[in-house]
Amino acid sequence: MTQANTTRSVKDWNRKTWHDKTEVPGTNLFRVEILHRYEGVIEGEGSIQYLIAENKNLTGSTIALEKVTGSVDGRSGSFVFQQIGTFDHGKLKMTLTVLPGSGTDQLSGLCGQATLESELHQEIYSIPFDYTFEKTK
Repeated sequence: MTQANTTRSVKDWNRKTWHDKTEVPGTNLFRVEILHRYEGVIEGEGSIQYLIAENKNLTGSTIALEKVTGSVDGRSGSFVFQQIGTFDHGKLKMTLTVLPGSGTDQLSGLCGQATLESELHQEIYSIPFDYTFEKTK
């Protein structure tokens, strides 16, 4: 695997509750849509759908799928990141995995994973990305 760095910045985001109230007893559930800009070994834009469970004590978890369109290491196409994470009092830990078989065009065969650990709500996130290209049939 090759390891390289990329950055991800937020271009736009929209957060909505799953229910008709802004506050509910217990855990709140949200859906968040975000547009990202990637720079570095990944160049392009990502469109992500987060599902978030947030507890009253500012802890919680998130799952997401993100379609990234652009290039990886100069090869163009698109792929999907599956993202699973937790947050605890402003700290985020998330694993991003390239969904097997999701690469298109020159990104066919892309495999990879990244671990993101940072403060929540940053303008720019630095992401170390381990990746390889498997031979495709």
